Amino acid sequence: MGPGMILVAFLLISLVPVAESTASPRRLVIGVDGGTESIRACCFDAVTGEVVGKSCAVQYPTYHPQPGWAEQDPEDWYHNIGEVVREAVASIPADQENEFCSICVDTTCCSVVALDKDNKPLRRCLLWMDARSAPQSKQILETCEGDPALSVNCGGKGPLSAEWMTPKALWIRQNEPKVWKNAKTICEYQDFINYRLTGEICASSCNAASRWHWDGEECILDDPEGQSRGRPISLYQKLGIPELADKLPTRCLPMGAKVGTLTSAAAEHLGLPEDLPVTQGGADAFVGMIGLGCINPGQMCLITGSSHLHCVVSSDPSTSTGVWGAYKGAPLPGINFAEGGQSSTGSIIRWARNIFGASELSYQELDCEASAIPPGSDGLVALETFQGSRTPITDPMAKGALLGLTLSHTRAHIWRALMESVCFGTRACVEALEKAGHGCDEIVIAGGATRSNLWLQMHADVTGKPVVVCENADAPLLGCAILASVSSGVHNDVHDAVKSMVRIHKKIKPTKRASKIYGAIYNDVYSRVGDSARPVAHAIASLRGGSFEEAEQQHQEPRHQEDEMSAPSQSKARKTTISPSVLAADWSVMKEEVQRCVDAGLTRLHVDIFDGVFLDSPDAFTFGPQMVNAIRRCSAEVFLDLHMCVDRPARYVTAMKEAGANSFIFQWEAMDDVVDAIQLAKAIRASGMQCGVSINPSTPVREIYPLLKTELIAVVDVLAVEPGFGGQKFQAIAVDKVEDLLRLRSDNELAFEIMVDGGINEETVSRTAGADILVAGSYLFQHSESIRSGYRSLQLARIENISSR
Repeated sequence: MGPGMILVAFLLISLVPVAESTASPRRLVIGVDGGTESIRACCFDAVTGEVVGKSCAVQYPTYHPQPGWAEQDPEDWYHNIGEVVREAVASIPADQENEFCSICVDTTCCSVVALDKDNKPLRRCLLWMDARSAPQSKQILETCEGDPALSVNCGGKGPLSAEWMTPKALWIRQNEPKVWKNAKTICEYQDFINYRLTGEICASSCNAASRWHWDGEECILDDPEGQSRGRPISLYQKLGIPELADKLPTRCLPMGAKVGTLTSAAAEHLGLPEDLPVTQGGADAFVGMIGLGCINPGQMCLITGSSHLHCVVSSDPSTSTGVWGAYKGAPLPGINFAEGGQSSTGSIIRWARNIFGASELSYQELDCEASAIPPGSDGLVALETFQGSRTPITDPMAKGALLGLTLSHTRAHIWRALMESVCFGTRACVEALEKAGHGCDEIVIAGGATRSNLWLQMHADVTGKPVVVCENADAPLLGCAILASVSSGVHNDVHDAVKSMVRIHKKIKPTKRASKIYGAIYNDVYSRVGDSARPVAHAIASLRGGSFEEAEQQHQEPRHQEDEMSAPSQSKARKTTISPSVLAADWSVMKEEVQRCVDAGLTRLHVDIFDGVFLDSPDAFTFGPQMVNAIRRCSAEVFLDLHMCVDRPARYVTAMKEAGANSFIFQWEAMDDVVDAIQLAKAIRASGMQCGVSINPSTPVREIYPLLKTELIAVVDVLAVEPGFGGQKFQAIAVDKVEDLLRLRSDNELAFEIMVDGGINEETVSRTAGADILVAGSYLFQHSESIRSGYRSLQLARIENISSR
């Protein structure tokens, strides 16, 4: 082609108009998670569920006006949601045009708010973990026994948590009548934040069904005759608060419905377009079920850690003893879910690693050893109920066991047998839920067990159910994004959204051969052993080191110690201090309870701190640093022992010291190894607090000898009951541990004190000779006369025992 032709071609091309880009803007949704300590926000691709930008968080304060109380300012929630949403939006890469479709918020459940006629808060909220309404919970179960609304509380047998809406509302009615009278609306965090965003007050049917005693299906239907549809009117009438039905939100929407649109003020506050749709969310945990894709009947969400929690989606709303729920119309209309749990799962695997002396080996290496052993562990079967049983049999005195041991069994056999026992326990929970009408076709697992391929396969093989692990672990935020995408029309419904936005990382199917073997072991051995071992486990509570009481009376303690008021003839013995456990106190009047202890002459208080993680239970969640500080403000003179039965206790050292603690006792079973424990002990001592270590009844005391020989430990807390359960009998194994510790202390000239914790009363105090500190809870705080009288009775029983030796 010549130069002239090239020029002509160029001119022709230059005359052709260039088409502008017609690419559609990327559609985004915003998920907001209102948690206990902070509020988080993240933007997602509304089509794919991919995170766009980053997840951001802003903290807000919690107030503890009295021990056991927990409050937050609702205005802090609204202030911080503006800050965190702006930050999340600002983190979006400027690589393409975006269009916001909707925003959805999940929150803590039953953080209760009282609003006046202008919808202004009358007081700070009663946070979900606020325990002041415990007496009201008991009153409801007693007063309303047989009311159908209570059937979700283990078939009406209880317990009913102080966390729930009705106990909190009843507390306000009984203790703050002026607030009650002026409260036009009683609602919760979820409802308040949606009101501030849209100007609309409505409840989430998921929250109402699972924590308000409402019928989650009925409450979302139009009621032309009034506003009582789905409400437990008979329950309110029996409690003398029929007006609660009028104070709770009239309008109730399911998760994923459109609440309204952002007001101009809210849009400016969040930095978002005015009239942006706001989608109904719900409780963080239940929105998390959506984020894991657990929305179909037959799916079970299994949360694993130190313990197991099972949430199964069901088409049947039936209730039963031995399971929690089912909650009708939750988490979504048309379905229900029920709950079950195991007390000790991951914790017994950690225990095994410790007693094997295999702290230098990784869990993966021990798994590898166990994988060479065939299913059934060559005839070795275990019971995983080391720390009691939650469901289907609730028995805090249940014990673990190994059956079938021979000299041919190795470490790998025991490791595998324990892993298998956890899976057998899960199968028992699954079958109990199935018996109650809540069958399961697959199990979606989250948490620690997902790191073990061997254990995942075992769960599948033992239960006979496929096991699923998801890609995105931040289930609450993704759940909000799913709900928002449905509300804005990006997806037709939640099922379509889950298909597009929840991605499976892997799916493990049961193998026929292993399932057949495990089925025979479960039916012929495990189930029968559990039933047979139960009365034996209870009998063990009356034994001491394998001997009956008769043998115990013949035994001579190597060292005797006296009570603070013991006879002069015993003056050379160590003094024994009685320490009340405030876990057994009435938290709603903690200041008075502390004063009662001081007035009785008790100068050392024992404070149990459970975080609901190390002991994975809704009942195992107690005090934080603010509550410890509140107890300290009750009395500047008492010595505060903190028993930290928590995950990663090192996080709390500085906070607890600043709160006023004198002693920080960590749980040995929470440590990875002795090196980890030594580092923590050094940090505690460096803070100026006394350092202690606590061991479970099932833990051999010799495990902690290397730690004690470092001379970093000032007190050893020997648990005579299982942590996390109340009203238990004294376990005699604690007496053997005291003897062993006395010998270790004498032989090595160590200076630590010995504490016996739990089950202490007039009878058991005689079995604790040698202990320096005795922790008593229920016996003192629930004494028929007074704490002073209970204290005196323990003193006299102690002195009488010493004098008789």
